[in-house]
Amino acid sequence: MSIKNNALLVSFACGKPQLTKKDDKATHDAESANNAHGAGQFRKDLYPKHLIAPISAVESSVRAFIDSTTYPWSRGEYLLPTLRFMAFMDRIAKYEIEFNQAVTAFLNNWSNVMVQAQQSQGALFDASVYPDLSTLRDEFRFRVSLRPVTDTTDFRVKLSEEQMELLREKVEAEVRESTSRTMAEPLKRLREHIERLREVAAKPDRTTINKRTGYEEVKAPIFRDSVVDNIIEEIKLLREFDEILPQAMLDLADEIHDAVPGPNALRDSPEVRKSAVTISTSLLASIDEMLGA
Repeated sequence: MSIKNNALLVSFACGKPQLTKKDDKATHDAESANNAHGAGQFRKDLYPKHLIAPISAVESSVRAFIDSTTYPWSRGEYLLPTLRFMAFMDRIAKYEIEFNQAVTAFLNNWSNVMVQAQQSQGALFDASVYPDLSTLRDEFRFRVSLRPVTDTTDFRVKLSEEQMELLREKVEAEVRESTSRTMAEPLKRLREHIERLREVAAKPDRTTINKRTGYEEVKAPIFRDSVVDNIIEEIKLLREFDEILPQAMLDLADEIHDAVPGPNALRDSPEVRKSAVTISTSLLASIDEMLGA
């Protein structure tokens, strides 16, 4: 079954006002003080970073969420399984609310923003480079766009048969290239997480001093649940493309799911950790073979 029937393309744009600005005077002064010319530019932060940080943090969270729930398709576009559409849009709506709240808090604190900007910039402060507060809100934008995966049946343009054939060939080549790249992504991401599992499972036990008794104690390496959880989440995402992925890849995903031990078992048992190193090494070899590495 085609990707077009099982996925959408998603993109994210986050607009913010200009956050830095070249300062010609500071650049000139720095070059004059060092007998330099054209050696670089001095750019000043227009806003104290800790005041703009909540807005940037939401943007980073959105991008991380999209990365974790999609596969890259083309520059700035990601392949989202249609099975995840409603849950995806629900989470995006919450992020948009968080973004707007952070922007509102920033704008409502504008007088303090200007005071702190002036304090941090000192003699470099120039109030004229800042936008008017009445228009500043429009410079903050949050937009998630979705569109179907395009194929040659989507074109309704008037072209000669020769021109149409060239367009068809170009679109088909682009879709093939994006599809090939995207289909390798599940294996690459699983490989990264399994490599992390092998690395953690191979760590030696820790020797610590019991503060109460003063005696040495041997403890297992520190294991975060995410070492295993990340593998399971990647398999869940992969499984939502089961209509279009090769059966061999789906079989390998099932093998990985069944073979990976739970985090508590890894923490509690040296034998489980030893086995996990062997298992993950074998799984990595299978992934590399499938990737043609």
